[in-house]
Amino acid sequence: MKITHIHIERFRGFQNEDFEVGSQLTAIAGQNGTQKSTLLGIVTQTFTLKPEDPMRAEKPLCGGSYISAFKDKFRLSPIFDRPKGHEWTISFDIGVDDFTVESIKRTGDPNVRFWKKGARQEGDGYISFPTIFLSLKRLVPMAEEAKIITDDTLLTPEELSEFKQLHNKILIVQTPISSATTITSKNKQSIGVSTELYDWNQNSMGQDNLGKIILALFSFKRLHDKYPQQYKGGILAIDEMDATMYPASQVELLKILRKYASKLNLQILFTTHSMSLLKVMDDLVQEVSKQEETAK
Repeated sequence: MKITHIHIERFRGFQNEDFEVGSQLTAIAGQNGTQKSTLLGIVTQTFTLKPEDPMRAEKPLCGGSYISAFKDKFRLSPIFDRPKGHEWTISFDIGVDDFTVESIKRTGDPNVRFWKKGARQEGDGYISFPTIFLSLKRLVPMAEEAKIITDDTLLTPEELSEFKQLHNKILIVQTPISSATTITSKNKQSIGVSTELYDWNQNSMGQDNLGKIILALFSFKRLHDKYPQQYKGGILAIDEMDATMYPASQVELLKILRKYASKLNLQILFTTHSMSLLKVMDDLVQEVSKQEETAK
């Protein structure tokens, strides 16, 4: 199942807007305040994992759950966000009908809730599909966290080896990693690296940010391997993916994301202000267009 198209009838500044979604990677770019993050929230809010889905009991390695938290995506106003003031429709390639979501009154709360249009029964609300939303909370420096819990056993030996390779390849560094430590705080869960020159307490924000993204990829791989019958793919949304990362490393990360999207049947959507990423995305679009033209 892949999203192909999003139609936003109304949602704050969006009025009768249409967006195409890439089968693997989709970059969302624009000036500040143009609702890039809101668009990520609109997409991921449409999905859940229903109680009968065995994957619901699983927890991503990057923290949170495969049912992304409402509070990470939207800050609603009881004045401007009113019932019936939001409506969007997501279209898919095969096997799933168009799915329309609207805002309705939330009982006992001034804010609205989002629900399948015309449906009110429990279980009607969303489509069952694993989704990870990496919000800007992941960019909170670990040094500012009041309490940190560490764990050296989260990854399997195979995952640890793969993580070390990805970390150094994307960040374009040669220093061998001696250990990798899972770091959990109130706001985030990531993974830090130690070498003969420094330990995880001295990791940069770019390393910290990258660690969380890699853990998200590994999380989908675990679902893929553990639930071969139930797993049909997933959605990974990353808000400001390029934040804190060197431009050349952004490009290397994009290559890795494309590889994992293909291998794990993922759709990865991200917001960005990076011209480096947008240039590579444009090159990829041109490459795919040429391949399609040749195949005709």
